[in-house]
Amino acid sequence: MSSSSAQAPDTPANGNGPQLSDRMFSKKTLAVSVVALAVFGVTAFRIFDIDWGEMWDQVKGVDPLTYLFAGVLYYTSFWFRGVRWRLIVRASGVGAGPNVVGIGNFKYAAIILMGWFANSVAFFRLGDAYRAYALHRETRISLASSLGTLLGERAQDILLVLGLLVVGAIGLLVTGEVTLPIYVIGAAAAVSAVTLLGLIVMRNYGDRLAHRLPDRIEEFYRPIQVGALGSFKARQLPLQFLLGGIGWALEIGRVYFVAESLGLDIGFFVIMSAALTIAVLSTIPTPGGFGFVEGGLTGVLIFLGLGDTQALTLTIVDRSISWISIIIVGGSVFVSWQTFVVRRGRQPKGAVDPQPPDATPVTVDPE
Repeated sequence: MSSSSAQAPDTPANGNGPQLSDRMFSKKTLAVSVVALAVFGVTAFRIFDIDWGEMWDQVKGVDPLTYLFAGVLYYTSFWFRGVRWRLIVRASGVGAGPNVVGIGNFKYAAIILMGWFANSVAFFRLGDAYRAYALHRETRISLASSLGTLLGERAQDILLVLGLLVVGAIGLLVTGEVTLPIYVIGAAAAVSAVTLLGLIVMRNYGDRLAHRLPDRIEEFYRPIQVGALGSFKARQLPLQFLLGGIGWALEIGRVYFVAESLGLDIGFFVIMSAALTIAVLSTIPTPGGFGFVEGGLTGVLIFLGLGDTQALTLTIVDRSISWISIIIVGGSVFVSWQTFVVRRGRQPKGAVDPQPPDATPVTVDPE
């Protein structure tokens, strides 16, 4: 497959990468951000009963060391996610091509961070496409195969989030606290069901469906199928799910220590449910889920027993780590990486992407 047939969305002909700046400052992104801000503003001022003076006092009273520790936990999670993604690439076999360049865990983690930055500033979760492009550029794995491994990783995350939400809901019931809003579990269950159905269809009927596709689409689809299904080999799954679970545990820890920094006494399962609610709401395709995460999380926290002011304060302080800091830190990594890649010019224009060794009919190892 030539590199021209595997161009990432918004990748210019010179191969310098997706023009995120165009998306960041586009009229569409600006319009959606304004709408999201309006939704959040109306919610905060008209629906919630917020004592703004009390909220400001709570924000000023944040314990800096505890807040910093929450941030350290959050950024440590990228390392474990990077290790897992590397294992997924290895398990799928797409990184075994003769011209593929191996990269370490640090670069995988950095690419994930850049992808989250892109999702934080661009519309329609452009960061997912950018992550695939960055892996393709760094390793010379075909873009389609990179997308496939990303699909496998996302599928694992969806299943993990659903499982943890169920554990959180059971914990709330056992401890006698309020129940988790059913729509949160329902949304996670629906996405999980669609994901599993897609993987089952891809495994059992993918080859037959691929034969019915136009040649160019089939050529692009098969590496995606290899990358996605190859990441679900039973022998490698326990370690991959363990690493994913550690990543989510660190995110739950972030919310816990943000609450601690504010001096809020909140039950563990409430914290757990709140952290996973952020994960569900952040999939809404506004920049960083802006407006919907803030309004939705504040509402869930109030439903789980917090006062309106406490809920909004916790939401804003946590988002300063999970969104604002990502724009700053991830943006710095993104600019540095873009500058380095452009100067390095590793992949000449017109270079041929290697095909993964198993790019024809896919069989999933039952081991």
